[in-house]
Amino acid sequence: MRNWLILLGGLLVPAAALAAEASPAAVLDLTTSAWGLGALALFVVAYSLVPLENNIHLRKSKPVLMAAGIIWILVAAAYLQRGDSHTAHEAIRESLLEYAELFLFLLAAMTYINALEERNVFQSLRAFLVSRGFSLRKIFWITGLLAFFISPVADNLTTALLMGAVVMAVGGGNRGFVALACINIVVAANAGGAFSPFGDITTLMVWQKGKVHFTEFFAIFVPSVVNWLVPAACMSLAIGRSVPEKIADQVRMKYGARVMMGLFLLTIATAVCFHNFLHLPPAVGMMLGLGVLGVFSYHVKRHEGRVLSYDRILGAGRNAPIKGYLTLAADTGKGVSQIVDSIPYPAFAIDTQHEILHWNQGMETLTGVPAGERVGTNLQWAPFYTQKRRILADLVLDEMPEEDYQRHYPGRHRENPAVKQAYDAADFFPSLGEKGKWLTFTAAPVRDRNGKAIGAIEIIREVEEREREAAHFDIMQRIARAEWDTLLFFYGVILCVGGLGQFGYLGLLSQLAYTDLGPTMANTLVGILSAIVDNIPVMFAVLTMNPDMSTGQWLLVTLTAGVGGSLLAIGSAAGVALMGTARGIYTFGAHLKWTPVIALGYAASILVHLWINQAIM
Repeated sequence: MRNWLILLGGLLVPAAALAAEASPAAVLDLTTSAWGLGALALFVVAYSLVPLENNIHLRKSKPVLMAAGIIWILVAAAYLQRGDSHTAHEAIRESLLEYAELFLFLLAAMTYINALEERNVFQSLRAFLVSRGFSLRKIFWITGLLAFFISPVADNLTTALLMGAVVMAVGGGNRGFVALACINIVVAANAGGAFSPFGDITTLMVWQKGKVHFTEFFAIFVPSVVNWLVPAACMSLAIGRSVPEKIADQVRMKYGARVMMGLFLLTIATAVCFHNFLHLPPAVGMMLGLGVLGVFSYHVKRHEGRVLSYDRILGAGRNAPIKGYLTLAADTGKGVSQIVDSIPYPAFAIDTQHEILHWNQGMETLTGVPAGERVGTNLQWAPFYTQKRRILADLVLDEMPEEDYQRHYPGRHRENPAVKQAYDAADFFPSLGEKGKWLTFTAAPVRDRNGKAIGAIEIIREVEEREREAAHFDIMQRIARAEWDTLLFFYGVILCVGGLGQFGYLGLLSQLAYTDLGPTMANTLVGILSAIVDNIPVMFAVLTMNPDMSTGQWLLVTLTAGVGGSLLAIGSAAGVALMGTARGIYTFGAHLKWTPVIALGYAASILVHLWINQAIM
């Protein structure tokens, strides 16, 4: 599933830069030659293996990479046979330039998406939705609406996975609701990417080629909305108004998440400005944004490593495990000893006289001191320090001023942002273990229902344990997580289609489709074809044909190529991914049952476009 993950992961994020305006290499009509027929057969065989990736366990990039290389051998041989040693060279340079700009753009986009995912941006949105207690019908509409508007900024695959996790968490055992909500998410995510210049690979291809200007894309916003709303309205009638049980879930975004979101939007704007005002490839703007992210990631790394222990706790978004236990004490009246026993980490509690009330098993393991030797004493400092002194629990219990914390934990403490009057601190203890240990502490006063302090709890963690949960943010790790199989797949597709174009097949197809059938019918069929074949090679083929069409017709093919994949569950990466995550619930058959209403939305969106944009048709 991860292979398909970034197939849209680069797909729906801001626009890639395709193809410089170079004069096209000369094309001979070799469609009936042995060279051409061999290349065509090779492409058909290689591409037929792509949809079978999950069944035969052969990555989709491998057959198309092999086919691309062999096809260009055939191209070069065919032209050399005719005494032409330059045309094939110039033609493949054009294809390589197109791919290079696409590659750099998608690499930057994928890195941003991976960085936001690592900072818990998407997880926090999911947690917010599942904890609201919305009805099933509300969840259906909310997830569809969010999928429609998130997919132009993130990619439709990431969007589908995020919203799919929400409906599966809320829907639980209601298989009918989960299936309908997944279909709705797929349709909405695909429709949302269609009206944005950087919403899909197909739209960015059209934009970069200069067929449609940046602001002109928004002329198909209303048709895109119609494409989603028509089937959504029909499917919503099959959903009841029951309200599932609210799910308690809370995920905090990590340090720097909001800044990264802002940088991502700024990078999108930079790419647009590079294209519109500087007349430079958008990929250059995206790489500039990647450089800015790299510099900011250095700051994040320094921040999370400045105080090795406590910053790691907070950077991981798990900085207040103590909060739930304090709430438990206040709301249930449970004794402090019972609460400390339930904490899965080393922890102890003291009373208002600073005597140890409870010393849990984790503390016995960490310090080697049994509870019987500590309970009833004020020796909480003894396992850690050679001289008697106040430790963090003592300070928070007495509500000491900031100066005391600074004196006891200089440069290694801070107020806990999630719990009032709680503090985090860190220190190194050479006497613990063979080489000493860095420990982190979180301490907070425990109060009864009336707000009166009845003691304090302190939780202790080892830094190595925290490191397993919260490694430093590293931009190079985010780049390494880009879906390289998908990037190489794009390489194979672009060179395969470019090679077939040199044999004259795209010119022949353009004649049959755009001259004989007419652009409206041809562009409508492009969308239907994209439900079976990936829309990227289809759109690349159309752009390589370069039929003489109006702006309205280029917008039409952009719309249909973007939303046509919704007709079948296998027609888009979003659908394929959700079939994997909702296995046995959202299936090809479940989607096919609603294909008629999705097709109704497809037809309605085309008719609305032809009506409201008739002046540019």
